[in-house]
Amino acid sequence: MKKLLLLLFVLLGTISNAQQTFWEEVSTGFLTTSTTEAQISYADANTVWVYAAAGDGSGDYYQQWGRSLDGGVTWTIGDINVGTPDLVIGSIHAVSATKAYVTAWANGTTTGGVWVTNDAGVSWQKQPSALYNTVPDSFPNILHFWGTDIGVTMGDPAGGYFEIYTTTNGGTNWTRVPSSNIPAQLAGEYGYTHNYEVNGNTIWFGTNKGRIYRSTNQGLNWTVAQTPIADFGSATISGNYSFKDQNNGLLIASDFQFFRTTDGASTWVAETPTGYFRNFDVSFVPGTPNVYVTTGEDPDGIGRGSSYSVDGGLNWTDINETDVLPVDGGGSLAFYDCSHGLASGFTADSVTGGIWHNIFDYCSLGTSDFASANTTTASPNPTSGMLEINGKNINQVVIYDVLGKVVLTNTYSTLNNVSMNLGSLNNGVYMVKVTNNLGNTSTIKVVKN
Repeated sequence: MKKLLLLLFVLLGTISNAQQTFWEEVSTGFLTTSTTEAQISYADANTVWVYAAAGDGSGDYYQQWGRSLDGGVTWTIGDINVGTPDLVIGSIHAVSATKAYVTAWANGTTTGGVWVTNDAGVSWQKQPSALYNTVPDSFPNILHFWGTDIGVTMGDPAGGYFEIYTTTNGGTNWTRVPSSNIPAQLAGEYGYTHNYEVNGNTIWFGTNKGRIYRSTNQGLNWTVAQTPIADFGSATISGNYSFKDQNNGLLIASDFQFFRTTDGASTWVAETPTGYFRNFDVSFVPGTPNVYVTTGEDPDGIGRGSSYSVDGGLNWTDINETDVLPVDGGGSLAFYDCSHGLASGFTADSVTGGIWHNIFDYCSLGTSDFASANTTTASPNPTSGMLEINGKNINQVVIYDVLGKVVLTNTYSTLNNVSMNLGSLNNGVYMVKVTNNLGNTSTIKVVKN
């Protein structure tokens, strides 16, 4: 009997009155309807691996991987052959285009463990020294590598303490972390698949008792602290967290509780942010000073969506406000840098639906003054000719067609209201990039008809 981290459901969209496009839906190629991506793992900006999971609440399990070599635009899929259908994939970690690791847990009598592929998913080999052989207690939850050699994998308590292994040679040899290096678990305490966070050499994982274990030395030694929520993955309450560095992070709960830590998860302070944040997953956007993204349910319960904050979570902007294509998805959110991010979705069939690919540059949100650009509007939209652009200190407007070709450019001396005539352009969709006097930009999707 086991708990998997709840496959929560997400939505992603576009932003405020400016009609900026943040996300596009692409197909992973997974064959089963309502399949979602339980975890998203980047090897680099272009190379990313996922594994398939049921997104319809059926409890079905799939042994399939997906891989993109172009940052999530196109995907190939294949089987994760772990030798028996009685094992369930619980976590994935990407190293390169050809190398990735998974953990698998027992859905029957077979013991689980760690598997690796070195040939782009064609074959998978078990790494036997990550034992996970205490029946029925062993349950591999997560794994992570720093580079190609140093790694850690964590499982539930077995033999009286959490089953954690580390390696310094890519998993050829795994050594179990002694109980003296791990705080004692509470009665009945266990972890969750892919409920963890890494920043630098620090790794955190959450438990069903609402506690977070933390290691600052790549899994060799651990501390633990209680969070304000009771559980990180039950049907009643769950939570996710993200850190912008080894001390500062946010925790969001499924009931819209919101907390901040400044000491690496030792203590948390409750906050009531301004704006429309979500409750499923949260991710700091690397490369930005203070940008976070959340996905999940709308606070008013109407639908699902995504939001961003440029000030570390104090204020949130609803990406859905002028989303031209309302979308939904399921549970996982990851960013590699300012412009490379993915959020899990649902397959409709092998060529429709699948995953949400970020197409926005969050580095443009990296200064507090971007609030002025965020209020940029263009009207009427659609337009048959004249387009009125309102903002603050506008210096330049560049209009691109759908192929990225510049079709119109105007420069100004820091005006707040400008006009452009699109009458000479063919009917269709155009991207209007507005730049202010500080170099901040706002890109608006405009329809010419």
